[in-house]
Amino acid sequence: MAATNSPNDNQTALAKENQKLTKVIGRLKRLTYSYRSAEVVQKALFRISELAASARSMDNFYQSVHAIIGELMYARNFYVCFYEPDKKVVNFAYFVDELDEKQVIEQMPMESLARGLTGYVMRTGQSLLCPPAVFKELIQQNEVEEMGSAPIDWLGVPLISGNSVIGAMVVQSYHDNHRYDESDKDLLTFVSQHVVNALERLKQKEILQKEIAHQTAELRHANESLMKEITVREKVEQQTSVLFAISELTNTSEDMVTFYEALHKQIATLIHADNFYVALVSTDKKYIRFPYHKDERDNKAERRRIGKGLTEYVMRKAEPAFIDAEQRALLTQNGEINLTEDTGIVAKQWLGSPLVLDGKVFGVIAVQTYDEEFFYKHEDLELLNFVSQHVAVAIERRRANEEIQRVNQFLEKKVEERTEELVSEIERRKKIEARLFHDAHHDNLTGLPNRALFTESLQQALAHQRRHPEHFFAVLFLDLDRFKNINDTLGHSAGDEFLLDVSKRIQTCVRENDLVARLGGDEFVILLDTMSSVDDAREIAKRIISSLNAPFILNGHEHYSGASIGIAICDDSQDSVERLLRDADAAMYEAKSQGRGRYVVFDNTMHRTLVESVKRERALRHARIDQDFFVEFEAIADISGRHKHASEAFLRWNIENNRVKTSDYLALAEKTGLIVKLDQYLLKRCCEHLLNTEVEAERIHLNLSVRHLLKSGYIRQLLNIVERYKVNPAQLVLEFSETALTQNDKRSVASLRRLSQAGFKLVIDHFGRGAGPLQFLYNYPFSKLKLDQDYVQRLETSTRARAMLRHVATLCDELEIELYAAGVKNESLANILCELGVEFGQGNYVTKRLRSLESKAPSKANGTLS
Repeated sequence: MAATNSPNDNQTALAKENQKLTKVIGRLKRLTYSYRSAEVVQKALFRISELAASARSMDNFYQSVHAIIGELMYARNFYVCFYEPDKKVVNFAYFVDELDEKQVIEQMPMESLARGLTGYVMRTGQSLLCPPAVFKELIQQNEVEEMGSAPIDWLGVPLISGNSVIGAMVVQSYHDNHRYDESDKDLLTFVSQHVVNALERLKQKEILQKEIAHQTAELRHANESLMKEITVREKVEQQTSVLFAISELTNTSEDMVTFYEALHKQIATLIHADNFYVALVSTDKKYIRFPYHKDERDNKAERRRIGKGLTEYVMRKAEPAFIDAEQRALLTQNGEINLTEDTGIVAKQWLGSPLVLDGKVFGVIAVQTYDEEFFYKHEDLELLNFVSQHVAVAIERRRANEEIQRVNQFLEKKVEERTEELVSEIERRKKIEARLFHDAHHDNLTGLPNRALFTESLQQALAHQRRHPEHFFAVLFLDLDRFKNINDTLGHSAGDEFLLDVSKRIQTCVRENDLVARLGGDEFVILLDTMSSVDDAREIAKRIISSLNAPFILNGHEHYSGASIGIAICDDSQDSVERLLRDADAAMYEAKSQGRGRYVVFDNTMHRTLVESVKRERALRHARIDQDFFVEFEAIADISGRHKHASEAFLRWNIENNRVKTSDYLALAEKTGLIVKLDQYLLKRCCEHLLNTEVEAERIHLNLSVRHLLKSGYIRQLLNIVERYKVNPAQLVLEFSETALTQNDKRSVASLRRLSQAGFKLVIDHFGRGAGPLQFLYNYPFSKLKLDQDYVQRLETSTRARAMLRHVATLCDELEIELYAAGVKNESLANILCELGVEFGQGNYVTKRLRSLESKAPSKANGTLS
């Protein structure tokens, strides 16, 4: 059976339930109030934030902030202040108070305010709720002093930006029914941060607006300056355009009338020129004429004598003039001008500028106005004067152009007359030029191509060979034998006739497509084009040699010559003109060395010989005598070899541990010119030998180059060497080659006589190698004659050689010339020489017979060759 609740229990339960509901309702009311308060604060903060964008000014901003705070708490008494550290003052940006007047405390020194509540908040940076009890406590603690009207309640919060206190915001109450609590303090502190943020944005906005206003002002100023500059530039461009157009008028105008009309039109674009004229002075300086005149009053300006008008005034002064009524009256009064009917109708204003060229005035340009409403300015006169300078040049140029046209017409007629003469002259000159070109590329004597044309043709052949490697060609270098003898014995006329005949014979031996050229003297070259083989070149060379071996009829007598030919084949695309001519020339000299009257084809062996010759020449140029040269002596004795008569000194060259005989490098030394220094060195060593020898009155023979005889300076150097060593010149016997002496007769004779007079004994060496002319025995101061060793060798087999030597020995005996032979190599030769009257000799046979001299070592000396 279920228990039932009593009425008392139910009432107790209802009472407990009502208590719970009452607590819940109270809590809900408190939450609702909190939410509403938060919503009000949030809206207030949002409105403060919007003030930074919507406030028209700072006063408006502070008024709005005051109103918003007044909605949150009692704020009838409210102020905002800011601290300026640089000035150490506090500015009250906004101040509303029931008791204190604003104008009294707009600004206060921080020193005065620091002891007040506002200064306390700014010093501590802490918010302060200051009811009377707290205020008294602060006074007792000496933190603050009483300032202004004492409030009932005072609430102040610092305005903080970053870490710095920049000011304070304060509300205060003078009534007991309006008090503040901690919630108001927290709320005002919270609001103050949003006010600072909004205030900073507002200040940034004001700074930005000021900067925009400043930039706008600067841009406006720059724009105004630019517009002024544009106006000036447009004016300058217009002036420049007009001046350019005036300059162009001299070329574009058909005549002077159109020129002046166009000139008027251009000037009118710059200044008012409804009335414009140009006045020019006549050649005799007595009249003024008006080639152009446009005037709204005067229909036409007539030529008149020079008087005292405005135009003449400008011409006299040679400067621009601005004439109005007042100036005109003054000039008339001073007698400067005298206006008459001839000077035309008087204008209200008249501007004139002189036309000057080379410092002389030859006219005037003027504008004028009769209008009462239009007036000129002085800037117009300056512009007219500026334009007049260019107008003067343009007028003079146009007048010069007309004169030039007149002269041109006259000249054109003359040109037509001369053209026909020039046509015939040009034709004549073309023929002359063709002849000059032919002469410049052909030999004057034979008419054959010369070196220039041959070189050009050879270059073309090389270019063709590069394009067609299968085609090759050859160059023949031809040198005539005995041409010098013919030229010297028969004269130059016969020599020219001989060369003409040679050129004809050569041309008959070559093909039509071959080119024959004369380089000069007795040298000819032939270009054999497009050969099938080298045999073609050999065949043509044979024909030429055979043709030139035939006799030549000169001055009614037969004369014989011949030719030595060198052949160079071009079978390489890298060949050059210089190489082909060099190789053909080298092959020609090889043919001469083999006995003349033959041809030689250039090959690699000859090339190696040339290279070796170049190397040896280079080695000789760098040779040092103290290391590379030494002296050897060979005895000269009687033919039987019993008694030594003298010694001959030879200079040997030791190159790379190989001895080189004098005969092997003599030609190279002669070619390079080093032979002079080598001979001087040999003479010095011979002098030293004579000073150091124990043999009494020993004589030394030394062979010298004929080069010494060609310059008196060389002879003086030889004499100086002997004089410096203090050697008796009679102990030195100087030998000179017969073959070299034949080329320089006159100079050689003078030098030889000078040496003979100095005491030297002189020997003609290599006698019999050449023609062996006996004139050397009669005309030259030789005291000895040395037979050439090749001639000596022929004595064993040639009766004619022995017969010739017998006569030479007889002649030498009668002329008291000592005769000796070189190359005595055996007893048979010694006996023949002895029978024929030769007393002395040198060679292997003679040396072996001189037993006493066999042990004598070669003497060596030191020196330096630079």
